[in-house]
Amino acid sequence: KPAGRISIVKYTDVVPGKWYEKAVNYVSDNGLMNGVGTGFNPDGALTRGMLVTILYRAAGSPSVSSVTNPFKDTKSDYYTNAMLWAYKNSIVTGTSATTFDPAAEISRQDMAVMLYNYAQQAGVQLEQTTVTPFTDEGSIAAYALPAVQALHSAGVISGMPDGSFQPQATTTREQACVVLCAL
Repeated sequence: KPAGRISIVKYTDVVPGKWYEKAVNYVSDNGLMNGVGTGFNPDGALTRGMLVTILYRAAGSPSVSSVTNPFKDTKSDYYTNAMLWAYKNSIVTGTSATTFDPAAEISRQDMAVMLYNYAQQAGVQLEQTTVTPFTDEGSIAAYALPAVQALHSAGVISGMPDGSFQPQATTTREQACVVLCAL
């Protein structure tokens, strides 16, 4: 969690003082996320492959040598071990029985599901407080609602300034940084 001394990472596209700056520095300093070229691409889309990689790194990059890859649409790439680990530990499922779709942009509700599953697998205690429901809570998919509610009540995720969650919106890299720091 970003507390105390955080080194300064000079990404060309991270504006000092922005709401996500400390979180970007934290995830970068701790090897959870990398930049893109000389920048960080904070408002760029987060993909399924990126998110499983972040969570895998947070878990210490455990061995996956005994896991068989059920997905036909993946190749040996930066996300492969992370995907296998996340699949083995029920953090993520495929988009079908044989596809993972690592380059697909991840929605805010699907990010919440993966984060919640990761927290469960890692034994993270999510303390619950009473919160005001999101104004668009009715548009959150049934499979994602428990995860969104648990993470919201724990203060891990928050909504937009208008009180909505925007479950179908694509998660940005800056949003992922902030959420990871709260987990």
